Amino acid sequence: MLEQRNILETLLRFSAFFVLIGRGIQHLFFDVPIRILLWNESLLSPLFNLFGWSWRSYVTNPLTDFLINLFVILIGCFLCVCSLFAILNLRKGEKLLLLSGVYLVFLSAIYMSAKFFIPAQFIEYSAQMFSPFALLLYWRRGESERLILFIRIAVALTFIGHGAYALGIFPVPGNFIDMVINILGCDESFARNFLKVMGSLDFLAAILLFIPMLSHWALGFCAMWGVLTSLARVSEASVFGVSHILSSMGHEFIMRGPHFILPVVLIYCAHKKSLQRVKAFHIN
Repeated sequence: MLEQRNILETLLRFSAFFVLIGRGIQHLFFDVPIRILLWNESLLSPLFNLFGWSWRSYVTNPLTDFLINLFVILIGCFLCVCSLFAILNLRKGEKLLLLSGVYLVFLSAIYMSAKFFIPAQFIEYSAQMFSPFALLLYWRRGESERLILFIRIAVALTFIGHGAYALGIFPVPGNFIDMVINILGCDESFARNFLKVMGSLDFLAAILLFIPMLSHWALGFCAMWGVLTSLARVSEASVFGVSHILSSMGHEFIMRGPHFILPVVLIYCAHKKSLQRVKAFHIN
């Protein structure tokens, strides 16, 4: 049985592990939008002009594609190694874990650029990209108000990002609608209305997270909805069988572990704080 003082660290380790191993698997076996950056002529042409390189030769050379694929695989291996530093509590890997967190921020920015720089696309990854930093902050300073605030902000931003899409503040992603239709067996009109309701709750929860008397309700919602939205990624593919789910969609669930683990972290810290107050009251 885990000692109480180790529970918080264990949750943070699992949060960082899940996102890093999930993203690592994605890089090794699936696609990441890195080519949006490496094949961006408007971005790279000044560099090519400076050195007199041919852009056409660059994009048509098979070696270019090979090197890009190799780079993505190496990044995947790096993320998998960093996930081991997190789960095994190897604090000697602090610098590598820091680098992995920086890369997750960079990757989130690439995803945002792929979605026409919609800010919701970036902030919905907050729980994922800040999980390694949360673990590092705990390693260096232990449980602190700064750590709790950092996690609270990450959770709030994640649900604001989800809510902004679900409410239609930005164009609702087709896969959001498809997931609701496939899982609930409803029509498109119902799916859109359902998303609006849940998007409203996302925003409400993000606000209530910072109101002490009401934050426990918000945290309960965030933990539950975080699990359900993560499971939705694999549930929509359930018609293809368990083996297909695990092989093609499992990483989608794994990398979203922070979406429900970080709310659980906040629930645990709030519960621990309440117990300390009760003990202090009885002592006095």
